[in-house]
Amino acid sequence: MRFPFIRTSFSVLTGVLLFSQAVSPADWRPAFQNLPRPVVQLTPPRPWIALTFDDGPHPKMTERLLAVLEEQHVPATFFVVGKMAERYPYLVQEISAGGHEVSNHTYNHLHFASLSPQDALNELSRTREVIRRLTGKDTTYFRPPGGGYSRAILRATSRAGYHMVLWSTLTKDVDGASRQLITQRILHGAHDGSIVLMHSGMPNTLNALPDVIAALRAQGYQFVTVSTLFNRTAPPTLAPAPAPEDVALSD
Repeated sequence: MRFPFIRTSFSVLTGVLLFSQAVSPADWRPAFQNLPRPVVQLTPPRPWIALTFDDGPHPKMTERLLAVLEEQHVPATFFVVGKMAERYPYLVQEISAGGHEVSNHTYNHLHFASLSPQDALNELSRTREVIRRLTGKDTTYFRPPGGGYSRAILRATSRAGYHMVLWSTLTKDVDGASRQLITQRILHGAHDGSIVLMHSGMPNTLNALPDVIAALRAQGYQFVTVSTLFNRTAPPTLAPAPAPEDVALSD
């Protein structure tokens, strides 16, 4: 009575051995597993730096600034004042059309520390709507005038979905800094993730910008917008960057 069981077991064992010889584990691997994996570069190499311009737009000066940025293939972030944007809507549209970022610098350029949270939100809301109407784009980034704010305002704006942006390098161009001093301050304060605060209506800033851009490029910096810096997303590509050259820092 035990022989049929032995024969059956032997038959099963033989079948397993034959099957294992006919099909090796390697045959189960997908054919494409040994192909080289593509390298996907979603963002440019570090270090990154964001150039930002406050208080505009200004007629003539902002247009000249945009021309320099276009020539140098550099994206930037403009923190615009709502009442100035309404006064010069075509400039806001030119900024956005040029691949730059338009962000919020309040409507009346009032010092936030002296405002109630509701008044601060109203200032941001008015300018946000102007930007959306002129560019078709929304923004939650804002810079308080003079960097002033209170804890109550910070809590209120955060709850409303806004993100406050200050700076790491202050050029003091609005205080009359020379072209050379502006350049030195930017280069001295540059590091990966820097946010440089400048103003769009300052002649010395405009004159310093080509030297600043060339010197930063020579150090390997990539220019990005504030949203790129914060979100680590791929920045807009304006055009291939020119090769760095020797830079003269003197006027």
